[in-house]
Amino acid sequence: MAVNQMAIDRLRLDEAFAAKMLHRQVDECWTVKCDELLLVVDDDEKKVSRFGAANEDIGNGLLIYNEQKREIVLLSIDNQLLKSVQGGVADCALLDDKQFRLVEFKMNAEGNNERAVRKTLDKATSQLANTIHIFKTGLETVGVNFSDAVALRCHVVLSRSFPASQSAMQDFQMEFAMNTEGIPLDFSSETRWEEP
Repeated sequence: MAVNQMAIDRLRLDEAFAAKMLHRQVDECWTVKCDELLLVVDDDEKKVSRFGAANEDIGNGLLIYNEQKREIVLLSIDNQLLKSVQGGVADCALLDDKQFRLVEFKMNAEGNNERAVRKTLDKATSQLANTIHIFKTGLETVGVNFSDAVALRCHVVLSRSFPASQSAMQDFQMEFAMNTEGIPLDFSSETRWEEP
């Protein structure tokens, strides 16, 4: 069995979301790649998260260094798996048989002042926390403990011109970890895909 199918099957995602507020079935919402360098973008036109093409600007998404060329599943969540969820949901998840990373893109967000920056970061972290809750409760119904099954991590991808200070982001990271039982939060537009 391929790693990508093992990742989906191990979490029993099809079963967990069978009776949920699905917009599409799980198997309609994921794609897989194993390239050494991957770009994940949130396509405004199609309203879907997807792997980027080689000619796309890397400044418009999350760049993944996948040196081991592991198969990475991109599960498009917002407007694909789930739609119109109160409280919002993450744009997508990236997963393999050992890790599960939720990603929220805020590429068009403007932070003209400290209050606007905080509002953007509050919304992003709230959407991630809500998605964690949805997945945890869904997986519990089929006997899977989400936190034990995979290493969880979250990413908020901001435009390079977003004016949040390093200390503000660190505050959000600490608050997020305290509110999610230690799940790490990353604000970088680049990440390495490694063994957890």
